[in-house]
Amino acid sequence: MMNIFESTIQLENKENSLRYQVQALDEARRRYFFDEQSQRVKDPDTYAALNWFFLGGIHHFYLRQYGLFAGEVCCLLLAIITLALGITSGWFLVGVLLLVELPQLFYAQKIVRQYNYNISTKILCEAREKALVKN
Repeated sequence: MMNIFESTIQLENKENSLRYQVQALDEARRRYFFDEQSQRVKDPDTYAALNWFFLGGIHHFYLRQYGLFAGEVCCLLLAIITLALGITSGWFLVGVLLLVELPQLFYAQKIVRQYNYNISTKILCEAREKALVKN
């Protein structure tokens, strides 16, 4: 789970620990780790751009957070429909979306670093499991 309030130092310590664990792998498993990591990690700038230009949760889809994506799309569609019908409470929904989206925009780098850390941890587990299968 992403936590925008996690300190950068804590995140860096976790990333450093992961690096040491990857370095301890044998060559084949380390190669597997880096091959998989290069395919699965996400770019923070892409996440931020999607958040900036599309107010509807597309950035959640980019990070494979499909539930959040669906929730924000539904909220946006409901806001558009209510505003189109002349119901002013649609502005409340737009405000809620902005309150949810702005911190995600400002913390995009950290959110994606946390996502990439979580993905890398899963890949490390996969690499270790492959070691158990091969031995």
